[in-house]
Amino acid sequence: MPDFAAEGARWFRQAEQDLEDAGFNRGGGRYNVACFLSQQAAEKAVKAYLYKRGAEDVWGNSLIDLCEDAKIFEMFFDTIKADARQLDKYYDITRYPEFLPSGIPSEAFDDVDAERAMELAGIVLQFVSPRIG
Repeated sequence: MPDFAAEGARWFRQAEQDLEDAGFNRGGGRYNVACFLSQQAAEKAVKAYLYKRGAEDVWGNSLIDLCEDAKIFEMFFDTIKADARQLDKYYDITRYPEFLPSGIPSEAFDDVDAERAMELAGIVLQFVSPRIG
């Protein structure tokens, strides 16, 4: 039988590292990367919860969808969905110029964007953390 708790903990550790890396990139002026890593931290945190609960089909990058999946186990995931969904926009636009009308992602984001993305990711991690145990 798989060790669901260990797998959830493993994913959550990476979520924490991604959020720390977001701060490192923000400090270095790599705001688009900080935004992307914030999205990744939140995504991995919700996936950690799903893995811990024994979910078999954990896939996708959308925090809206992942929170909906988590609601199967705990309805309270609806309370963070509004914050988490704001991070979904950072999945592609922070990395690919094709999603911008002009310029490149490294020119399109600033410290305010990175700060907000990290704040939102922090909300998700703080919500998931006690549920990982």
